[in-house]
Amino acid sequence: MTVYEELRFAPMLITDVFDTMKASQAWYDKNKVKKSDGQYSYVSRSGSTNGLEGVIGKQDRDPNAGNAITIGVDTQTVGYQPVPFYTSQNIQVLRHPRLNASSSTVLITVVETQLRKFSWGGNGATLGRLKATRIMVPVTTNDDGDDVVDWDGIDQYGRWLAAQVDHRASQVLGEALC
Repeated sequence: MTVYEELRFAPMLITDVFDTMKASQAWYDKNKVKKSDGQYSYVSRSGSTNGLEGVIGKQDRDPNAGNAITIGVDTQTVGYQPVPFYTSQNIQVLRHPRLNASSSTVLITVVETQLRKFSWGGNGATLGRLKATRIMVPVTTNDDGDDVVDWDGIDQYGRWLAAQVDHRASQVLGEALC
């Protein structure tokens, strides 16, 4: 039996999955970013390269802390930011202490699936709409008999998925070298 087959999924409000969900506190219009050699990711609402539009130097505000999922409000783009970052405008930042690279793989996928119901542009993923959105996540039952997010299961599932990709890539590369 695989990790996936052992998990029980249920719809949970996105606000029950993440501890916080709020607008980026360190956003800058691209044309107002101070140009300099940098060390901080600049995340936009782009759907490619995890939203990474470039690397910039320290700005007037401190960057957002890393280890967060970002959502482009009007483009419904979702990414995981492992390191401190700045953003363009209209980016929501989702956080939980148990979030990591493995769990983000699973959570990005389920969030993206639900965001497909929103329109591009002005009818996008506003904070109010996001707060009313349910996502399918692994759950477990707590001592009170309530379903709660199974963070261990999410993490295991993310690691299992990465291992499946690595295994398949090794197979394909091995076949290509023969």
